[in-house]
Amino acid sequence: MGWKIPWADNHLDCLLCMPVFLTLLLAERRWIFQKTSLYSFSAFETSLIVIVLSLIYEEGFPRWSTAFTKDYWDYLCYGIGALFFYFFINKQKAPS
Repeated sequence: MGWKIPWADNHLDCLLCMPVFLTLLLAERRWIFQKTSLYSFSAFETSLIVIVLSLIYEEGFPRWSTAFTKDYWDYLCYGIGALFFYFFINKQKAPS
């Protein structure tokens, strides 16, 4: 559509990365490894995953390829996305 929204163009993918990735990881743990629907990530697990992925995305990728750029605001976006996941998506489902 040709819309130009500078903030969204620069940071929306980082903001949505953690909720999408962590939700897929949670689904993997629940379904593939036969964990119950009561399984959810602890604050420590969520934080550790976010820190490791943030460092890979923001420190590693720019060193490995010039196609990536390092942006410190992305760390904030990863953190906000992780908080959204932790408080709104990472809920234990009641047994059916």
